[in-house]
Amino acid sequence: MDTSTNNGPENMGQALNQARIRRRLSVDQVSEALHIRREYLLALEQNRWEDLPGEVYGQGFLRNYARYLELDGDALVEQRRKALGQPLDHPVLSPMEPIGRTGLYAHASPRATHRSSPSRIRRQDGEKDMPEYSNPRLMIWVVGVLVVLFIGGLWLLQHYSGSVTSPLAEKSPPKLQTSVKGPAKSHKARSHPQLASPTGVKITQQSASQSGHSYYAQYAVSTSPVTIALSFTGTCWVSASVDGGPAMSKLYYAGQSAQFSGSHDISLTLGSHALTMMINGQAFALPTANDVLNLSFQGS
Repeated sequence: MDTSTNNGPENMGQALNQARIRRRLSVDQVSEALHIRREYLLALEQNRWEDLPGEVYGQGFLRNYARYLELDGDALVEQRRKALGQPLDHPVLSPMEPIGRTGLYAHASPRATHRSSPSRIRRQDGEKDMPEYSNPRLMIWVVGVLVVLFIGGLWLLQHYSGSVTSPLAEKSPPKLQTSVKGPAKSHKARSHPQLASPTGVKITQQSASQSGHSYYAQYAVSTSPVTIALSFTGTCWVSASVDGGPAMSKLYYAGQSAQFSGSHDISLTLGSHALTMMINGQAFALPTANDVLNLSFQGS
């Protein structure tokens, strides 16, 4: 990795520009690979931080851009924080990493993220290696347990279905009554009607606003706890805060997935729209097409 940053915050943009030119990459190519607007990339190269959507987003874009160019992104972010007078010993936020392909997630050590695993996957040219977390033995064990449980459930169902009659079977299921309300009026942003699944989960928009290229919205979820599952179709930067805790940020790639669960609320910041979202098992449509999304979901 190239650690040259020209020894000064004012030369960070020049270091990015020279590294991109050495790799014969255009701004449009980098923008398409990272899903970051080209004007934000140009603002980083020209040290125009006032044109970025915010200091937190800017530092995240700086780290991802530098790593894509095989520079030391952490060193560049520390230079930016030093220039602003921010403490340099601020702990690195640890993302939630998948455990193999089991669907389970755990927090990774900040220093160990992308460094401790000896086995790595080579992605596209110019991108950083990603660690491989798959464990074939664990996958085989999990599949075997599921098969045994499935066969045992079928046997029990066939054995007792002819002799035991549930009293609940004699009662007809209650009719599901739904009421449809008109969309709420808002002068600041577009409004959305309630979303209801066959299981009774309702997602209602409480407020929405627009500020530059950032979109803010709050939603009420009719059930608790709140579980959000993300499946990525392309590169997307995500920052998540669960139950008011510290934000966790990570850059995801196509084919990866993430899941967040909170007792009361979950707040997400999405850098792109290259993903699909499920909330408590119900599909959720992203509200806009081109903005950075700041979404908050509150359970009942």
